[in-house]
Amino acid sequence: MTEKKTAAKMASEENANVVRMLNEALSKGDTESLMSFYAEDATVLSPFGKFQGKDAIRRSWTWCLEVWKNPTSTETEFGVIAVGNKVAAEHIVEGTVEGMKVSIPIPCLYEFSGNKIRLHKMTFDRLLLAKQAARGWFSKRIVGSIEAQTVKGLH
Repeated sequence: MTEKKTAAKMASEENANVVRMLNEALSKGDTESLMSFYAEDATVLSPFGKFQGKDAIRRSWTWCLEVWKNPTSTETEFGVIAVGNKVAAEHIVEGTVEGMKVSIPIPCLYEFSGNKIRLHKMTFDRLLLAKQAARGWFSKRIVGSIEAQTVKGLH
């Protein structure tokens, strides 16, 4: 293996480890540790919006950890796949939202600049989260109605 390929493989492995450490920090609820993995000009794209720069990303993680109590992030069988400066990963994130236990898969794509995350794209099913976090008959009925409309005609 050439030196260039060896260096690229090492960078890929380091990037995969950064993603694993990011998810460990999430499980600890440690915003400042989470922030240490992002470049100053990083961007996070999530179902909640686009967050550009560390200040905006910090606000989004702070909000997330205020809403989502006792989060745990567990790597799925998909695992963490790194190629060059790009990483794909999927985790199951569990915790409590509004007193209700929730568990959702969150697939993510990352792009690195050096050893810092420059772009973090995450997605998850907001309807699944709402369905699990809904409290009371009215909220559950509204979420159920929305869910029924999304699959209308499929069965």
